[in-house]
Amino acid sequence: MPFPITESSKVVCLHQGSVQLKAGQTKLKVNGARVLVDGDLAGAAISQCQTVPASAPSPVSIKCTLVASTIRGVATKLKVQGKGVLLDTINGFTNGAVANVVNQPWSVQSAAQSKLKAK
Repeated sequence: MPFPITESSKVVCLHQGSVQLKAGQTKLKVNGARVLVDGDLAGAAISQCQTVPASAPSPVSIKCTLVASTIRGVATKLKVQGKGVLLDTINGFTNGAVANVVNQPWSVQSAAQSKLKAK
């Protein structure tokens, strides 16, 4: 069973940039950190992306600066204020680009907690 992610979790882009995590709810915490819910990652800022600038004549590389979309990874049974909690299986795409590939992937590197599991 996957673990819910919290503001203490580590979420990164493909180039090890850190997604800034901010929970939109205050009711549920794990290890003192607020749990993230559906919608909390929409447009989340990414810092320290290590995308290497493309060299000519290759297309331009663009560093990841925000979460553009999410895929899967929202709990169907564990909800807070009507919103499903985000699980460590969530992933998606950023606004970054490398060569001809737009929308670089991001994923959870660590849930940073193992007390609470969800479906």
